[in-house]
Amino acid sequence: MVRLIRSFFFGRWLRVQGGEVSLLPLLILLAAALAISWFNQPEKDITRLPGPISFNACTGGERTNCVVDGDTIWAAGEKIRLADIDAPEVFSPECDWERLLGERASARLAVLLNEGDVALEKPSSRDRDKYGRLLRVATVDGRSVGDQLIAEGLAYQWGRHQRGWCS
Repeated sequence: MVRLIRSFFFGRWLRVQGGEVSLLPLLILLAAALAISWFNQPEKDITRLPGPISFNACTGGERTNCVVDGDTIWAAGEKIRLADIDAPEVFSPECDWERLLGERASARLAVLLNEGDVALEKPSSRDRDKYGRLLRVATVDGRSVGDQLIAEGLAYQWGRHQRGWCS
């Protein structure tokens, strides 16, 4: 049996017949490698928040489910940084326009989170940022909240903008 497999994969692969090399064994190995990598993908780490949950602006006191700013929320008692976007600052803006956009992004984020079932997905191997916040991508009924804020001009894709909000 070993001899049969060895001759099939290596005998045909390495033997040049009439100026052609048999690619069948190579294609079979490639297909097997792709199948193995496809089935060995790690499962996505998704936390579904039990609904219905109402998100409002964070104020003093207990912060369970609320919006801090356009890219930070509290959900189920954890402070969460939306990992896929960068929204304008509300608390330390560089100009009045950034503060105004930050307030709009915060209000819109609350509206989007209240439109359906919220799921928080871990985007990469990093679980927390340098401030200790959980890094997650928020979706509502399967739609990315970050993509919606970007489409409305209220956020940039994380790591993609070169200029500030005031220029």
